[in-house]
Amino acid sequence: MGNSEHLGREHVNVVIAGGGPVGLLLAGELRLHGIATLVLEQAQPGQGEPRMLSLHARTLESLDRRGLLSDFAAAQDGVGGLADYRRRLNDHGTRGHFAGIYQLGRNEAEAEQPHGLMLPREIVKELLGKRAEALGAVVRHGQEVIGLAQDEAGVTVTIRTAEGSYPLRADFLVGCDGGRSTVRKSAGIAFPGTGPSVVSRMGRGVFEVEGGGELPAGWQRTEGGWYMRMPDGRIAVTEWEVPDDLESPVTVEELTESIHRVTGRRVTLSAPEHVTRFTDSARQASRYRAGRVLLAGDAAHIHFPAGGQGVNLGMQDAFNLGWKLAAQCRGGAPEGLLDSYGAERHPVAARVLHNTRAQVALMRPGPQVDALREMFVDLMGMDEVNTYLSEIIYGTGIRYGSAPDDHPLVGTFARDLSLTAPGGPTRLAELLRPGRPLLLGLNGGGSAALDAADPWSDRVTVVRAEAERPYAAALLVRPDGYLAWAAEGAVDAGPLRAALTAWCGPKRAAG
Repeated sequence: MGNSEHLGREHVNVVIAGGGPVGLLLAGELRLHGIATLVLEQAQPGQGEPRMLSLHARTLESLDRRGLLSDFAAAQDGVGGLADYRRRLNDHGTRGHFAGIYQLGRNEAEAEQPHGLMLPREIVKELLGKRAEALGAVVRHGQEVIGLAQDEAGVTVTIRTAEGSYPLRADFLVGCDGGRSTVRKSAGIAFPGTGPSVVSRMGRGVFEVEGGGELPAGWQRTEGGWYMRMPDGRIAVTEWEVPDDLESPVTVEELTESIHRVTGRRVTLSAPEHVTRFTDSARQASRYRAGRVLLAGDAAHIHFPAGGQGVNLGMQDAFNLGWKLAAQCRGGAPEGLLDSYGAERHPVAARVLHNTRAQVALMRPGPQVDALREMFVDLMGMDEVNTYLSEIIYGTGIRYGSAPDDHPLVGTFARDLSLTAPGGPTRLAELLRPGRPLLLGLNGGGSAALDAADPWSDRVTVVRAEAERPYAAALLVRPDGYLAWAAEGAVDAGPLRAALTAWCGPKRAAG
């Protein structure tokens, strides 16, 4: 992606530090609105820790609204063993776990995206990187943000390359540079939370079990901790005795000894591709914005990877931030729009940290937790409990803030609808692909109110359509898929104008 030349002192609208899935997705979102965007990634293509990412329902729904879902599904089918693994999981009537209890999603057969996807991190980066560059983003590898200085007019970013360092001027800087974020530290944003209570070690290579046979696949809870063999061949083990030294590089011997303590089996690891160590430290940035510096993804929040929530949380940050930051860069953004990013996303991440701490507690060895888990299995068999936990893990229960007199749907994700529009059959999801707000009138509802929205037609797509099962007469859908306004029956244009002003800015001047 991109080439090794830097931009010198050229000015850009947004610099994104970090070319992982979150940074690349954000770059594509910004480029939908024509924002000059530069992504800086320290690693070269193909470098970095191999990871398998689980993409959950809300992320898949969002990808569908950008026309990317079919590419991601095809990519999973192209990775040996992954599609079969997901199908076996789906055939069991579940699609995931809470604390290793595989009962989530049992009641969601009619959900818009009832099944998840699983892909190597490098493939996710490749898909999102190609999209970002096709839209005009510039991606530079081997370049790292090492400092910043901001003023009222912008940010001066200091960038290190193999040839030296150089400054770059930007309107905004977004840190997507991981849990040890240089951007967060340089901006003086605190990162409070809890330290490690468990340690996990993970590796991939050729594992051989002494005496023959192999370690079983999937999650295994033992008296010594947790063990998991993943579809891509990685083995991870978790123990509750945290060593004093977590900074020294992990060794193959450390991993194999941990496997022995947890499983009781001696193994050897040859041709190791990657060996790593991580903990359940759970921390969250005290704020997501400091002037012209913003944070997203792991730079804003870290937690134990229980339930595969991390990448989904970060990608939803990008979907939320992209259109708001673009409006700020273009000018004319309504007051408080950019600050609504932190106001909406900070509580969501806080709940993820909360549920991962709960999962770690439920994963502990010991007879007391054994009893608790048995009770939890029974509770998860109850539809209401299962739905509650599924919505937590898969992000489908998110509702952003709304006023007391708003329609009950405001702040929720707009469910997809099959539509007949003037241009032919379409779906609500397809109408959101340009990344613009969508004002949708259904079955003749809200016609007069839609006419009143004409002064915003330069930045809002207005569509009148027919739907077999509409859930409102008219909808104002934000670019990230969430509802800013909805109405049933006789539609009052006043609240619609207020919502348009609040989310899309002042109306266009007459003439």
